[in-house]
Amino acid sequence: MIEGQVQELINGCNNKMNIDQCEIEKGALSEILPKFYSNSISYLSELNAYRMYAEMWSNKRSKEGQKRSEIGHTGYLKTLEFGESKKRRKVDRVRFDHFVVADSINYKGERTVYGELWLNIQMGGVQTNSIFSRIIKAKTSIFKAQSLSSDSDSLSKGDLPETLTLDLSKLGLSQDEKTKKHYFEISTNVDNILNENQKMVLLRILGKDDLFEKMQLLHKVGRKNIRCLFESPEYVEKNSRASKAIPRLCVAWPFHETLVFDFAGTPEEYGNTCLLGTLINTEVKVDKVQKAPTKDTGWLDGPQIDSYA
Repeated sequence: MIEGQVQELINGCNNKMNIDQCEIEKGALSEILPKFYSNSISYLSELNAYRMYAEMWSNKRSKEGQKRSEIGHTGYLKTLEFGESKKRRKVDRVRFDHFVVADSINYKGERTVYGELWLNIQMGGVQTNSIFSRIIKAKTSIFKAQSLSSDSDSLSKGDLPETLTLDLSKLGLSQDEKTKKHYFEISTNVDNILNENQKMVLLRILGKDDLFEKMQLLHKVGRKNIRCLFESPEYVEKNSRASKAIPRLCVAWPFHETLVFDFAGTPEEYGNTCLLGTLINTEVKVDKVQKAPTKDTGWLDGPQIDSYA
């Protein structure tokens, strides 16, 4: 049954995936972000669509019984090198590096009508990504060029991510010893999630359709768990102000046995990262700046097996 699903999804995505019209840049966020139309940068669910597509296709081509984990570090480097030199293999590159996505992340501490402190995380679109805005506005000439490209040119309103507000205390978080952030982790081999707040986060990651089918496919190719990192509730309580949120980046880590998504990243922490989107053609005059092409979102793209290290 799973094999049939993989074939159906691959066939469906062959006509939808449009990654060859996108570019990947790697470096400091302050340097690479102004090169892109901000409205073209991939959202988290889009990036994972490309990743799942690449993973399923790669596994489909593998010899029967061969595990993706057998590629090892040498194979990883060879595939990455090939992806660097061949644009047609960009879909492979999205699996093997850290990617900052357009989703905005803001933490707030607000008082309820009863005077209790409510700590929450708000996830939204690029229009509320204050870290992106601050970097782009610092590059005045680039900002003027970008402003000529309407946000509606990239995604239709129906495709834009909905604003999501979640109570940090209801996410079932534990402290991550490696990053000192907080996290929850869920097996991909499930057909139900009791914690509705955790389920909302996973829908943000994998898209709102066929959540458990996607998780089963990930489990089939050796992606055993999904780990989501968040800012420490104690930090939010200590540093949040009534009128000011704590902005953070949303970062997708390279695909391993455990898939990691950081909803509490900072530009300093991710000093050398990747973006996927449409580059601004700086050779075109300002009054003729080309609009970023409409992105078509399929949901398949994938990982590579290692372990959460």
